[in-house]
Amino acid sequence: MLNVKLSREVKVGLLVTGAVAAMIWGMNYLKGIDMFSGNNKFFAIYHQVDGLVPSSSVILNGVKVGQVQKLEFMKDHSGRIVATLLVNKDVFIGNKSSLRIVSSDFLGGRNIEVRLDSNSPKAENGDTLKAESMSTFSEQVTPIANKAEQLIVSLDSLAFAIRKVFNDETSYNLNQTLASIERTSNSLDKMVSPDKGKLALMISNIESITKNIRDNNEELKNIIHNASSISDSLAKANVARTIEEAGRALSETADVMQKINAGEGSMGKLVSNDSLYNALSKTAYDLDLLLVDFKQNPKKYVNVSVFGKKYKEPK
Repeated sequence: MLNVKLSREVKVGLLVTGAVAAMIWGMNYLKGIDMFSGNNKFFAIYHQVDGLVPSSSVILNGVKVGQVQKLEFMKDHSGRIVATLLVNKDVFIGNKSSLRIVSSDFLGGRNIEVRLDSNSPKAENGDTLKAESMSTFSEQVTPIANKAEQLIVSLDSLAFAIRKVFNDETSYNLNQTLASIERTSNSLDKMVSPDKGKLALMISNIESITKNIRDNNEELKNIIHNASSISDSLAKANVARTIEEAGRALSETADVMQKINAGEGSMGKLVSNDSLYNALSKTAYDLDLLLVDFKQNPKKYVNVSVFGKKYKEPK
C-alpha cells in the first residue's frame, strides 16, 4: 500500500476547492435547486414577462414544483423571450399543458402557474410547452368587484334594518343618551386630565391596527362574505331597548360623578376632604411610636412576676 504524503499547498488547495463547492451547492439549495436530484428542463416563449425573474417559482395546484432558471431573448430579433424552467422530474406534466404568468403578491412579483392537461402524454425533458400571456388587470379586479357588489347589497339591507329600528321613540331615547354621555364626559374629563399623554400611545396603537388590517386582507374577504348574515341578526335584535337601558345607566353614572365632585357621600369626602388622610397618617405615626416603645420596654406593658413585683420606670 502506497503511503502518499500531500504537501501543505495541496491540502490547502483541496480544502479551498471543497469550501467553494459547498458554498455553490448551498446557494443553489437556498434558491430551490437541488443539484443532486433530477429535474426536467422545459421551455416557454412569451411576448411580455413583467415581474418574472430567474428563481421565480413554478406552481402546480398551489404547490411549488420548480423554478425559472433563466430568461433570454430569442435570436430571431422578434423581441420574444424564452423562459427556461427546471421542474421536478417526479411531477407529471402533460405535453399539452400550458404555462401562465400570474401575480404572486401586491408588489408586482410573478410566478408561473402550470395549467395541467392530465389527459395528454407526459412532457419529455427539453420540450417547449404552451405559454399563456399574463392575466389582465380586469381579470384580477373582477373578483374584488363581485365582493364589493355583495357588500353594497348587504349594506343596503343593514340600512333598511336601521331605519326600522330608529323610529321617533328611539330617536328621543338616543337624544337623552347623548345628553347623558355629554354630562358624563364632562365629569370624566376632570378625572382623566392627567392621563392625556396616553392619547399618543392610543394613536400609535391605531396605526399598528391599520397595518394589521393591510396584512390580513384574506380575513377581510371572509368578513365581507358574512356581512349579510350579520345584518339579518341586527334586524332581529332589540336595539331600541338596549339604547334606552344604556341611556339610563349613563344618566345614573353622571349623577354619581357629580355628587362625588360636589363632595357628597363617603366617596365624595374621600376625594375632596384631606382630614381623613391626615387622621390616618397621625394614627399610623402614633402606632409606630407605640410599637417602638413596646420593643424597647416590653415589661412596661407585660408584667409577669411571681412575687408581684411592679415595673419601675428606668431613670
